[in-house]
Amino acid sequence: MAHTSPVLAELTGAWHRSLLVEGDGSRDATSTVTWLQGPTRYADLRQAADRPHPQGSRSLGDLSFGQLLDLARQEGFAGRLHHADGAFHWNRAVDFAPTSVPDAGVLTWRGPMLMETGLHAPYTEHWLPGAGAGLPCAAVELADPDSGAIALLVRTRTWFGYGRSRPEPLPAHAPLAELVAGAGDLGRARQILDCEVSLGRVVGHRWTLHRSTLPHRVGRTLAPGLVGSAGLLLADTGPGGAPYARRWEVTAAEGRLDVLSSISGSSAGT
Repeated sequence: MAHTSPVLAELTGAWHRSLLVEGDGSRDATSTVTWLQGPTRYADLRQAADRPHPQGSRSLGDLSFGQLLDLARQEGFAGRLHHADGAFHWNRAVDFAPTSVPDAGVLTWRGPMLMETGLHAPYTEHWLPGAGAGLPCAAVELADPDSGAIALLVRTRTWFGYGRSRPEPLPAHAPLAELVAGAGDLGRARQILDCEVSLGRVVGHRWTLHRSTLPHRVGRTLAPGLVGSAGLLLADTGPGGAPYARRWEVTAAEGRLDVLSSISGSSAGT
């Protein structure tokens, strides 16, 4: 039986990884891995099943060095997906654990399941669709001219993903855990880990973060609000844990922007 490759429009929605087989034959069927795909933008968060869950933290400043090292085991990234030369390429505009290996693979249908085969690394992943794929589906790329950070927000039906970069990019030549372990002090280790990739659900007008590379963000609300045609307010957390509204400039957009607001009646240009 011939196995066909999907087109990009068939990938919108939430996908949950059921299996990873590495090139050496090792298997992972327990990690919690979710990929949210918008029209072209996406967000992806990967966390081990045995990861610690720091309780009561208000910011990275509340975590010990050992807890910071535990965070470095996560993966999370967001950016834009495109199809070229028979393969799908996940450009990582935001990357919690940068790598020098391009993220690309061949996708083929196996019934309702997608099988991904690595193009630049030997691996196979199995992806199962989540419930509720389809509309509304939209995404924006964002910039903070004051800090130099960039961000991305994508929504697909009741799911949303948010990725926010570090103000200064990290080198891709060393694993994140090595960079954290080699940090000269706790302050530097926290700076290295200050990159957010979060996933959540929309219920009514409430956007609640359920999983995040930053433990203190879990359970918070994102509360996106459009400001005219070129601005977006998002609920963020300051260095000491205090909440504040952070204003971003919209640098690119796709889909209906009104579905990216938790405020009824908010509007923006298309």
